[in-house]
Amino acid sequence: RLSGAVVERGSFRLGPLDVEIGWAERVAILGPNGSGKTTLLRALLGDLPLAAGEHWVGPGVVVGELDQTRRTFESDRPLLDAFVDASGLRPQESRSLLAKFGLTTEHVSRPASSLSPGERTRAVLGLLMARGVNCLVLDEPTNHLDLPAIEQLEAALEGYDGTLLLVTHDRQLLDSVRLDRTIELPAAG
Repeated sequence: RLSGAVVERGSFRLGPLDVEIGWAERVAILGPNGSGKTTLLRALLGDLPLAAGEHWVGPGVVVGELDQTRRTFESDRPLLDAFVDASGLRPQESRSLLAKFGLTTEHVSRPASSLSPGERTRAVLGLLMARGVNCLVLDEPTNHLDLPAIEQLEAALEGYDGTLLLVTHDRQLLDSVRLDRTIELPAAG
């Protein structure tokens, strides 16, 4: 929740804003480039200091983020080893979970860094599921994804029952993902 929040980044100022996201609410943050979508997202998560106002995140909130660069699996180690280390799951549990996201035996033995952007996205979604994330943050999640990977992302989001914060320009994704509401930011000016 943000209450009377103002965020300043250089000459850009966002706010004052009052925004509250409820448990299991599915919210898209929309607006033109430069309107402050990512700034609002970062403020909601407490990653940016507020120039004014208050920020609060519930004590049981476990945030997981599918960032624009999918940096989690950049290692030259096999995907399975990197996933086991990052998730804390046993190898067999990790294989099973990765398989749910379309990552098969062929994928888990390859260096994690050799995964395509779509494969990396699927591995990160599996990792977030393993970590018990109940607030999923997606900032431009379809960047660099092919159509099958986007369809898998849409299917995974349909089955996700926690809070969803989505920033995207992808109209097809917006039409495909169930949302409770949108927050529309005007053009900066």
